[in-house]
Amino acid sequence: MSFRALIPVALLLLMAACTSEPEPATVASPDVQATVQAEVAAALAAAPTATPWPTNTPYPTHTPYPTATPYPPPAALPTNTPWPTHTPYPTATPYPTHTPYPTPTQAATQTPLPTYTPYPTPVRATTVTQQVAPTPTVPVRPHLESDSYVERDTTDRSNQILSTHILGGTNCDRVADLSRELSREQDNAILKVYDMRIVVSNSRRVECAGEAKWSRGDNTSIIIFVESDGDGDEFYGYRFQSRGFEGFN
Repeated sequence: MSFRALIPVALLLLMAACTSEPEPATVASPDVQATVQAEVAAALAAAPTATPWPTNTPYPTHTPYPTATPYPPPAALPTNTPWPTHTPYPTATPYPTHTPYPTPTQAATQTPLPTYTPYPTPVRATTVTQQVAPTPTVPVRPHLESDSYVERDTTDRSNQILSTHILGGTNCDRVADLSRELSREQDNAILKVYDMRIVVSNSRRVECAGEAKWSRGDNTSIIIFVESDGDGDEFYGYRFQSRGFEGFN
């Protein structure tokens, strides 16, 4: 490489020597060869030491791709767990058979009032004219709103009515039987109670309202009842209501 670099320099010096003016004939001819060599030697000495080419680094050895690892065989799916056997709902237990309420005890058959026996017809005498006195008529006292009749029950029938108070209006007939028995002790008896309806029905009092037919006089509105005083005693009775079904307690 250094030798190649000196060739251009030598050529330049040679050209310069050829173009210079010739020396007079008396001047000795220069030693061109010596001069060139001297110049070449000086140029070579002045030229910097050539830097050697770097050592060639060979390409790295080709590393082949690794051998492909095959995928492992797929694992078998787990055995399917079957659904649990369906357990049916337990058989429904039917409701117990309904026990009907006991049939109300029929009150004793009412003893009819005795048939009225009229006075005998007076016989007119042949010799004396006798004045027949008219049969006295007992006036019927009008019922007042404050009239009330109550009797203590010693037959336990009132207790049976109160203990079945949930029967409601079906107890009114039994209350009416007790009221009819009580009215026989008065001067005017109850023959029948019509159009009854329940007014109060609980464990302390059963009260019905209706229209009473009397043995004497006109029909009237009436309230019949059975009640307990809370001390173990039961009572039954009736009271009048001249204004009909208004103002019941």
